[in-house]
Formats: sequence, structure tokens, C-alpha cells
Amino acid sequence: MSPALRRRAVLAGAGIAAASAGLAGGWYTLRRYRDGAAGNTPGMAEASAAFFATTLPDPEGTPQAFAQWKGQVIVANFWATWCVPCREEMPHFVKMQDHYGKRGLTFVGIAIDKPERVSRFAKEIGVNYPLLIGDMSVFELARKAGNLGDLLPYTVIFDRSGKIVARRAGIYTEATLSPLIEKLL
Repeated sequence: MSPALRRRAVLAGAGIAAASAGLAGGWYTLRRYRDGAAGNTPGMAEASAAFFATTLPDPEGTPQAFAQWKGQVIVANFWATWCVPCREEMPHFVKMQDHYGKRGLTFVGIAIDKPERVSRFAKEIGVNYPLLIGDMSVFELARKAGNLGDLLPYTVIFDRSGKIVARRAGIYTEATLSPLIEKLL
């Protein structure tokens, strides 16, 4: 077996093992937080503060402060190009950003991925909202908002005052997200 093929096999095996561990460890989290209302949940004020104190680069490397979107209804979505459910939900977000953006909605994609992959995918589907790039350490931000299993996609929704009002592990569609957005706008 060539070194390149051996490296691919090792990486594939590691990916399967990591996914299995994440699924086993995250199943309870998925069930518990799939449609978690965040309202008065302990720790959500601290989680919100952590988001608004965060600065991450966009795909071009320009630092972007999350605080620049305060005053908007924000849908922060943790995702990756290699995550099939993430790829499935993003076209819904593109449509919703187009529909609700003028009323004060901002989607912010937080990619745990390489900038060039994010740029290529964003161009492919026509992403019309800000994308930020994080490494594996950005999962700590998602954990503070209840993503105890490091699941993707994971979405955190903020009202105009910056309060976390909902979070979800798994796919949002227009049908599942629009009623919540309508209430917040």
C-alpha cells in the first residue's frame, strides 16, 4: 500500500471512530437539546456573552467580531462542508436570509473547516450571509450554548437584545425555522 493510500485509510478510520464516539456521546444531547428553548436555562447569559466577545476570521482571513450583528435577530449555525446535514440545510438559510434580511435577520455561519473549502461551497450554493472560520476550539463556544455532544449542524438563535432564545442540534428547514423567526422580527 502506498504511503498516500495508507494515510487516507488511517484518516478514514479515524474519522469513522470520531463520528462513532460523537454519535454515542451525543445521542442524549441530540434528544435533549434538539429543539431547546433557551429562555431561562442556566448558563445562557454567559453563553451569549461569550458569542458577542468572539472574533473569528472570514474565509478571506479578515477578523469579524460577532458583536457587529447585535441588534439583529441572529441565527448562528455551526457547520462544515463535510457535514451532509449541514449542506442540506444551508440552501434553506440562503432563502430565509434573502426573505427576512431586510427585516433584521442575519444568519452567521461558523464553519469548522478550511477557508478554501468554505469559499468554494459558499460560491457553489450562493451563500448570501456572513461566514466565519473556526477550528476545533470553536466547539467550546457551541458547548457553552448547550451542544454537549459537539454535534453538527448546531444552531443558536439570538433575539435583537442578544439573548439566546433557541438552539437546535440537527437540520432546520424553512418550515421549522420560519415560525420562530416571524415571532422575533
